[in-house]
Amino acid sequence: MSIGAAPGDLRHLSLRAARAGADAIREARSQGFRTMHKGGAAQDPVTTADHASERAILDLLARDRPQDAVLAEESGLSAGCSGLRWIVDPLDGTLNFSHGASRYAVSIAVATGCDDGDGQVVAATILQPATGACLVLDGDGALDGDVPVTVDREAAPGHALVAFAVPNAPGPRRRAYQSLVGVAPLVADLRNSGSTVCDLAAVARGELDAFVSFDPAPWDVAAGTALVEARRWGDPTVAPRRDGGPGHRRAGRRGRAGRLAEPRPYGRRRREEGNRR
Repeated sequence: MSIGAAPGDLRHLSLRAARAGADAIREARSQGFRTMHKGGAAQDPVTTADHASERAILDLLARDRPQDAVLAEESGLSAGCSGLRWIVDPLDGTLNFSHGASRYAVSIAVATGCDDGDGQVVAATILQPATGACLVLDGDGALDGDVPVTVDREAAPGHALVAFAVPNAPGPRRRAYQSLVGVAPLVADLRNSGSTVCDLAAVARGELDAFVSFDPAPWDVAAGTALVEARRWGDPTVAPRRDGGPGHRRAGRRGRAGRLAEPRPYGRRRREEGNRR
């Protein structure tokens, strides 16, 4: 697979990295944090907790896996030579966090094969610091704490509870809401929780039936999509095409990253294009 990269080691490191980020977030909250806004947009904040979490995660990865590439939300792409790429969202749901809400998370994924096009996520962890909830990719399945994730129902579209996330930029944001006008009559209800990562974790657990996103960034969805696809029963995410047209992405049982882990255009994408809040 890669230089010294046993699947169990990568799984354990993804969990350690998520815990390091969560600890940094809790410390920043306890000591007080500052909030800035990317490009001045109120919908796209970044806090000192985001940066503290990312530093803690990247320091750990640099010590344990210095040969691996890393794609992180705040610092971008760092090259590697091992064939593995870590995909890091240090704090997804920053707007929630800055308002004192509990729905935010750290997302860690590692994928192989990114340099050849499509990538395969081989380890992933989503950890919600406020609640301690933690999902870990475990071989062909997913663990909720120590318990295998099993979803025992598959909702018909008309009975589906569907979460969604929209872009931050005004034009794409407006078009996304216009598209959702057509989705709303087809499902039981729509939810916008403010955290793509938390919503995908909820789909993986069966708390939500589907998730709709418009041109998400790879750090938003790499770990969550792999965890959704790894659950024991499966009908996970619904995603419009990147060009804004209609379309659905139905994932199978295996945790494939697909286009989510491609080295391009994600390494050079404009930051305002993601669903980062």
